[in-house]
Amino acid sequence: MPLAAQPLGDMVEAVAADAPAPGSGAAAAVALALAAACAAKAFTITARRLGGDAGLAAAAEEARGLADEALAAGDRDAAGFEAFVAKAPGAAGELVEASDALGRVAERLAALCRAQDAAVRGSLEADIDAALSLAAAAAAIGAVNRAQAEKAG
Repeated sequence: MPLAAQPLGDMVEAVAADAPAPGSGAAAAVALALAAACAAKAFTITARRLGGDAGLAAAAEEARGLADEALAAGDRDAAGFEAFVAKAPGAAGELVEASDALGRVAERLAALCRAQDAAVRGSLEADIDAALSLAAAAAAIGAVNRAQAEKAG
């Protein structure tokens, strides 16, 4: 089942289970999707407070799209890891690509947050901080997974 369709509790149980996937890549993807959601919230509320700021509204939509991309990368990671465990040809390359995709999404989200940072004020600054922290964590997990896939592949 795709990550986006799973209840959070089921996802947590799936990561904790003794099956090879989903694992750390999927967990990173969920963290990155939550990072994007935090940013989207901050942008959406700030846009409303500023009377419908079009730039912030566009940033919120972009953040929502990044959340979708993160979850799709997590799905690719889970499928790639299952193929890797089954010793399927090319599986290590699939894992590298999924990890790279997570890194790219994290970089784009961080840049989006930095570009809109001056507009976001008050309690919503915590949402931007959370977005940046979660994105950094997801990128770090992706980098570790990439290195391991390259080493094993």
